[in-house]
Amino acid sequence: MTSDEDRPLQGPPRPDSSLFHAAADQFHEMFGVHRQLDRVLYESAKRVGGVEFESIFNPISRAAIAATPRKDAINHDQAFLRSTPMSSAETETSLALLEILHGDHAEANIQAFVDFTEREKFFDRLVDGQSFIFVGSHLEFQDVGFNLGYLTRAAQRRGFDRIDTRTTLMIGRLLGYLEVMGLNVIDDVLRNAGNVLKTFPVSGGEAVNEGDITDEDLNRRVKNFRRRQNAQTRAEFMNLMTSDHGHIVIEAGSGSRDAKDQHGFVVMEPFGQGTREDLYDAVRAGASVYPVFGDYGDRNEPSLIEFGHEIRHLRSAHHAHGIGEIIAGMGNRARGIASEKYPDVRRFKTPIRYGHYEG
Repeated sequence: MTSDEDRPLQGPPRPDSSLFHAAADQFHEMFGVHRQLDRVLYESAKRVGGVEFESIFNPISRAAIAATPRKDAINHDQAFLRSTPMSSAETETSLALLEILHGDHAEANIQAFVDFTEREKFFDRLVDGQSFIFVGSHLEFQDVGFNLGYLTRAAQRRGFDRIDTRTTLMIGRLLGYLEVMGLNVIDDVLRNAGNVLKTFPVSGGEAVNEGDITDEDLNRRVKNFRRRQNAQTRAEFMNLMTSDHGHIVIEAGSGSRDAKDQHGFVVMEPFGQGTREDLYDAVRAGASVYPVFGDYGDRNEPSLIEFGHEIRHLRSAHHAHGIGEIIAGMGNRARGIASEKYPDVRRFKTPIRYGHYEG
């Protein structure tokens, strides 16, 4: 009779209880955090309003949140979403929103980007491997997306069929919970014109407020999850900036929408520490930064689009605040000139300032 040691097969080892506990913790963290982020961001999506105009967005349906498989736009484990169209026609469907929302003013907006790209030899430099960051104002949630759309229109005028694989929009995750004209803002619109890099803003209207999450243990998990995801976002951003292919990143520097103070002045949300470090590291890697003031109107009111001088050097991450001050200055000059030409447009009489930060 053989002993246990003589048996050729011992069968599977007994499970290690610590591994089961670790797997259970990971399962709880993943699904618990996802559910809480869904709740907080969906509630924020229902409260989205305009600063200068009525919001063009509606929250997505609850059925979309519960759908399987989970939509990329609201999949919190994904930070970098590559562009999705299989044909130029899909890109054109998304770009057609520009003409729908801006009417006859769309052509002037396209021309502003055409003039800028020609003056700066932008697309020639992009093809040669230069990378760029457009840091813009954020008067309305849609403004940064408009920058992407009109830059794409300018590329078409230059003879490029699509530049989606070279262009990345860096945005807050709240946009995945919004739709426009029945189209998901991220999956059905923005990804048809470029890549999307999702981040968790730390302040302002798009922020995840951990105070809304009552379970203290889950609160800790959400903070850790957000920290890991933002680290992944930063790594993807630097991959683009250090690539030997030219890339474009379009972002609102604060990640949060601008607001109005008690006097009715527009206040730009100051750039967060992570954004300032990103800009500093990007220019050190050889990227160029262009400040952009995009004050987009609607079908009835014109837009104002101004580009600042190219920035190739920053003394420190803190000095990236100066880019925000440049944008506010451009905005005030542009609005001042426009208020004389369009005296009936009220928003052109509203001053803009970059928010408070320690000098």
